[in-house]
Amino acid sequence: MEREFLKNKVGELVEICKGAIEGGFSVVVTGHDMPDCDSIIAAVMLRILLSRLGVRAAVKFGTRPDRLTERDTKRLGIFDEIAFDGFDEDDALVLVDHHQCFYKADVIACVDHHLTPPEPDFSFNLVLKASSCGRIVYDMAAACGVADDFMEKLAIYSVYLDTQSTLAPKFVKSDLPWLKESIVRLGLDENELIRAGFCLNSLEENVCELAMYGYKRYEFDGRFGASTYVQVDPAEDGWQGKIGEILELLKSKRALEGACLWVFLVNMPSVARSDLYFIRESGVEVVRLDRLASRSRDVVPAVMCEATRKAQDNI
Repeated sequence: MEREFLKNKVGELVEICKGAIEGGFSVVVTGHDMPDCDSIIAAVMLRILLSRLGVRAAVKFGTRPDRLTERDTKRLGIFDEIAFDGFDEDDALVLVDHHQCFYKADVIACVDHHLTPPEPDFSFNLVLKASSCGRIVYDMAAACGVADDFMEKLAIYSVYLDTQSTLAPKFVKSDLPWLKESIVRLGLDENELIRAGFCLNSLEENVCELAMYGYKRYEFDGRFGASTYVQVDPAEDGWQGKIGEILELLKSKRALEGACLWVFLVNMPSVARSDLYFIRESGVEVVRLDRLASRSRDVVPAVMCEATRKAQDNI
């Protein structure tokens, strides 16, 4: 990424945050609900970046992560500094890893790598194509000369954890030389990174928890859709029955919450395949992909179409 461009953008963000503090607000960095590892890593990294540039900020989330995300972020030593008890009236939010806020709070900025509608309209917006949001924040820190080995390690993990170990369509292939060189220089175990990046769910997990893994909500035309996913090893017996239980639960949940569409993804990173279950009022449609699914590519457009169709039906 262009270092001078990012350095200037960080300068803008710092001034906006300082202005919020002078106005009596507290700067809070937050990711999306049911945060994944990239969302948490990016939030913590941005807090570190702001701190090193003289801006006091906290990291808060509106909901807790799933058990796998909690486990992985604890291993990275960043989980305990995060508050999961919501937001205060005087919080000024800096969003990372998403650009739609569903809380009654003042949003002053966002940093995201999801190039999906609607376009953000905050005082500061930095939305770039990148393998992970953590990768963007690391490049921001590097451009300002305040990055260190710990931040780079976090950025590497964010890429592996957010791209199914570089197999997902969102992975930016030009990141490969940086990853290879940095993994060796920092003494990281690439095989461990690959295993961690697959984020495989266990058959022993509760059906209710599996059904809500990786939850994301999308709003268009006054309607909302949602998506969740699991990551499985197709060679492990028992998943077919478990997925059937999950689908029954999600059909009820979609109807109860009034979602126009719920998309449940079954990712199989070891064989680079995904099954998508589109849950509508009319029933469940299954689409099988010979690649790993991308929510930006496969879910968001489907939710937009369904929301638009519902809106037109009600005209």
